[in-house]
Amino acid sequence: MCKHNYAAIHGRAISRVRLFMQICANQRTEKTVACHFVWRHNLIRTAKEVIPAKIKMKTAKVKALLEEGTLNSSPGKVRDPKFQENEFFDPRDLVQVKYEMLRRVSVENSSVTEATQQYGVSRPTYYQTRASFDKGGLAGLVPRKRGPHGPHKLQGEALAFVQQQLVAGQPVRARELAKLVRQKFALPIHPRTIERAVAGKKTSR
Repeated sequence: MCKHNYAAIHGRAISRVRLFMQICANQRTEKTVACHFVWRHNLIRTAKEVIPAKIKMKTAKVKALLEEGTLNSSPGKVRDPKFQENEFFDPRDLVQVKYEMLRRVSVENSSVTEATQQYGVSRPTYYQTRASFDKGGLAGLVPRKRGPHGPHKLQGEALAFVQQQLVAGQPVRARELAKLVRQKFALPIHPRTIERAVAGKKTSR
C-alpha cells in the first residue's frame, strides 16, 4: 500500500516537472530556469531521502517484531477497516491485532463470530487468546518463544530452595524437586533442568 502511495506522489511530481519544463522551453528566462532546477532538486531529494527513510523504518519494525516473535504471519487476513485506513493499526503486529480483536467483543459488543471473521482466526484461537489475556494481560498476548528452556529458568529463590533440599551423598531426586518447585513457586521446571542447574553444586543440609 505504501509503495502505491509513493508511486502516486512521484507520478504527480514528475508531471509537474514536465509541465514546468515545457513552460521553461517556451520562456527561457533566468527565473524559470532557476525554478526548474529547484523542482528537479526537490524531486531527487524526495526519491533519495524521504522514501528510503520510511522504508527503512518499516523494515526495522518488521525485524523487531520477528525477533520478539510477535510478527503476524497472516496480516492479509485482518479485515478490520481500522487496520486498512489508519497507519497506527498495524496488521503485522500480532499483539495489537489480538488486543483489538478482544476489544471488539468486550467493548464494542461484537459477536465472537464477527470478530474472528474480521481478524482471520478460528473461534478456538479467540478463546485461547481471551484466556491468555485474562491470565496475563498484554504480556499474555505475547507468544512464548520456542526452543529449549535451560537452567536459566531455575534461579534466585527457586534455585536456593532446590539447593537447600540437596543431601550430600544422596541422589538429587530431580523429579520430586521439580514437583516441589512447581507447588511452591508456580514455576514449571523439568527434572533434567534441575539436574543441570545443581550439577557440581550439591550441599548438605
